[in-house]
Amino acid sequence: MHAVDNVLYLHGFNSHPTAHKCTLTRRACEQATPRPEFRAPYLVPDPDRAYSTAEAELKALNGRTLIVGSSLGGFLGLYLASRFDVAALALINPAVRPSRLARAWVGTEHENPYTGDICVVTERFEQALAAMELERPAAIERCLTLFGTADETLDYRDAEAFLNGARVLISEGDTHGLDRYAEFLPEVLAHGGLRVSQDAINQCLS
Repeated sequence: MHAVDNVLYLHGFNSHPTAHKCTLTRRACEQATPRPEFRAPYLVPDPDRAYSTAEAELKALNGRTLIVGSSLGGFLGLYLASRFDVAALALINPAVRPSRLARAWVGTEHENPYTGDICVVTERFEQALAAMELERPAAIERCLTLFGTADETLDYRDAEAFLNGARVLISEGDTHGLDRYAEFLPEVLAHGGLRVSQDAINQCLS
């Protein structure tokens, strides 16, 4: 495909732009040809505010954008793609029905390991997620999915079924955090027409 101009990385619940996958993606984009504009906003643990932030970042970018979304960030990416013309989506262990998990978590506290902030999952949190859940994904032909089969948070088979028709990459025995993400990153960026070698990725790890 024609190379995108931008990469918008959306992190997951209780994560941060300085987390490993986001940082590695930023470094890989710095080595990519052509070099895209890279954005990775901090998404507060509030579904409506997180979506508003992601939408504002997308609207601020000029040209074609690859959205790379991890977990709940993948969910937000899917919702953005249902409302805007997104060039490509790469979804890493994406949540597709997060309100179900939120329902089980109502009343629980979650400390963000990067900021120290505490999020209490409420019924409003669950309802906000449910309002954004799609009956069917948009632009499935533009979607790449990356699943770890030993995901301890989400059953990857739910997302695989929901995203039927998307291109699928499988990391056997891998976790929700996708420990072997670096091995797949050249293909993730290639989904947006960007070229970066595995050697360059390995150097980003050092």
